[in-house]
Amino acid sequence: MGVFRNRNSERMDPREAVARRLQQAGRTVAGETGSKVANVVSAAIGCGRIELCGDPNCPNCS
Repeated sequence: MGVFRNRNSERMDPREAVARRLQQAGRTVAGETGSKVANVVSAAIGCGRIELCGDPNCPNCS
């Protein structure tokens, strides 16, 4: 596993990287429902939740 970085080139916290990977997998497999399940799982294992904002220009959410 390589070094993950946010879109603003800052080094990403490993817990955030895990939460984002879970979020990506959940959305790929089951869409919005998968996203909700991924948030429950990542919160349960202590990685936090991923909240995507509605701003299409956000550097970390787009």
